[in-house]
Amino acid sequence: MSKLFGQNDPKIAKYAEDVFKPVDPLLAEVRKNANKQGLPDIHVGSMDGLHLEVLTKAFNVKKAVEIGTLAGYSGINICRGLAEGGMLYTFEFSPKHAQVALENFRNAGFENKVKIFIGPALEKLKEIENLGPFDFVFIDADKASYSDYLDWSYKNLKTGGVLTADNTFAWGLIADEEQDKQVLAINKFNRAVASHPGFRATILPTGEGLTLAVKIK
Repeated sequence: MSKLFGQNDPKIAKYAEDVFKPVDPLLAEVRKNANKQGLPDIHVGSMDGLHLEVLTKAFNVKKAVEIGTLAGYSGINICRGLAEGGMLYTFEFSPKHAQVALENFRNAGFENKVKIFIGPALEKLKEIENLGPFDFVFIDADKASYSDYLDWSYKNLKTGGVLTADNTFAWGLIADEEQDKQVLAINKFNRAVASHPGFRATILPTGEGLTLAVKIK
């Protein structure tokens, strides 16, 4: 029987979470702490967090970049997958969010595996370019800049490095005829990475859509 890409079946979603158990007490506490301190509830999805850990492990990542820290939920998943001696460079616009994230990284035991940069990512990313090339980039920040982050990633990833980006189904609006600026920006990003001669890309049919690409040249 033919099935559509993505399934979109709540029973299958529940099955996946019951079997693979993407949320443990520490990650649950990250969300609870973020909510208590008034941060928006826009963390990466629980299964996507697990994907990030597994991908990081699979590619033996030592140098990872995260664009959009929020409370550190996705960053903790990435840190869990880092190779020995690995480091996460994570970028957050809001000082308040960065402070909450630092607290959560400390509680997770990853304070020495993370460096947080505060301010506009497109400006602050320049501060780590001399540390590249990088093994892994995760994009989950302002949607208007996704294509700019793609350009930065191509220039600063190693060949064989991995690029991931969250929310790439644009909250279910990506295929609509009428699209606002945010959706248009995500659409532009998806089409750019899909046709980029330097990447081989796909999109994972998660709740929010997780675009995944490998730098091939």
